[in-house]
Amino acid sequence: MFITRATIQPSADGPLSGWPIAVKDNIDVAGLPTTGGTKYLTSNMKNEDAPVVSEIRRAGGTIVGKTNLHELGHGISGINPTFGTTRHPFDPALTVGGSSGGSALAVLFGAARIALGTDTGGSVRIPASYCGLLGYRPTAGRYSTAGVLGISTTRDAVGLISRSVSDIRLMDSVLAKNAAPAAVRVGPVGVLEETLQALDDVSRSHFIGALNQAAGRGIEISSISRSRHLDRCFELGLIVLAAETKQSISMYLETNFALRSWRELVEASETPDTRKILEKARDTPVNFAEYNSAKRELRRLNEDFAASMAKSGIRTLAYPTVTSDPPVAQATPDIANTEQQLKTIVMNSTPATLYGNPAISIPIGKHSQCGIPLGLTLEQISGDDFDLFEIAEQFTVVTREPPGSPRSDGREQLQ
Repeated sequence: MFITRATIQPSADGPLSGWPIAVKDNIDVAGLPTTGGTKYLTSNMKNEDAPVVSEIRRAGGTIVGKTNLHELGHGISGINPTFGTTRHPFDPALTVGGSSGGSALAVLFGAARIALGTDTGGSVRIPASYCGLLGYRPTAGRYSTAGVLGISTTRDAVGLISRSVSDIRLMDSVLAKNAAPAAVRVGPVGVLEETLQALDDVSRSHFIGALNQAAGRGIEISSISRSRHLDRCFELGLIVLAAETKQSISMYLETNFALRSWRELVEASETPDTRKILEKARDTPVNFAEYNSAKRELRRLNEDFAASMAKSGIRTLAYPTVTSDPPVAQATPDIANTEQQLKTIVMNSTPATLYGNPAISIPIGKHSQCGIPLGLTLEQISGDDFDLFEIAEQFTVVTREPPGSPRSDGREQLQ
């Protein structure tokens, strides 16, 4: 689960005193390398903390290491030939997904009380869901992304993986420094019907059961038949990501490795799907007309959907975090199926990343046949993170279930 194990002491006492905290290895920690999960950056020693890490240490948090990830955070399987695959402890033939899989495992095995990850298409919420944990992506811009090796200037966000909403609330108070409002608003919650179509019967039963329990506690639940155009969002998201990847990584390389190049980065890549993406970014000029057109279309889609939700009074969306099993831990991934696998896994989680909305995945039990945990995502209007925490707290009261006992004791993950 870790690329680098270390103990970086806090710089002051504070609300996080005594908390062991893991950091995804694309976020800078002074005195440790930021590898980004790629061989090319193994010697990328950092002299300064990323602002999010600095705030954690000032609040008393102890950094316990840098966690594994899909190479450069550019993939969802968690398969990493260089630093090892983040295998699922409930079924080692599978992974825990990605790209923040190592952060999820650090929390699951108790190596960290809370972990930092990054979320571009769902990379915090998806492994959290597969591990029976909570995964939170904040409103765009709520946390600093300086000192982060990113892949998208508009979609990247630093997120949190934890076992409780209360821990996420406290960490949020440290990182966002926003005072909680005097009052928060809860619901109504709208269930996106189109997000349920790919669920099997067992997963659907868990999801509907969680909603029914929440309704029994007085949370208003309604169904939304209006389409969010998930397929189109995915397609437009790929256009945005393709245009922004080279810019994001180039900015990091220029800042940290002035004499190094894209050619060296690509040649050092050992993860087939990531290497394919890097080669395309290297060889294909950015089509700014296509990029700008995609951004305009996304803005229109979001405005139309948001207006419809406002008219109906719905402020929170609910949907399954993922609708498929975790990726298979293949030694050699099938590149031909990579995009389809990506689409299947991130379909529901993608719109929040395109529109800057806060979202949190909460555990709702385990699949009775395969034993893999299941997650339900709550998504709020941009900027309404405190409302999201409140409704997530109410949902977890009725859906909380311990992640269970892994089939592996995790020792092979503690390298």
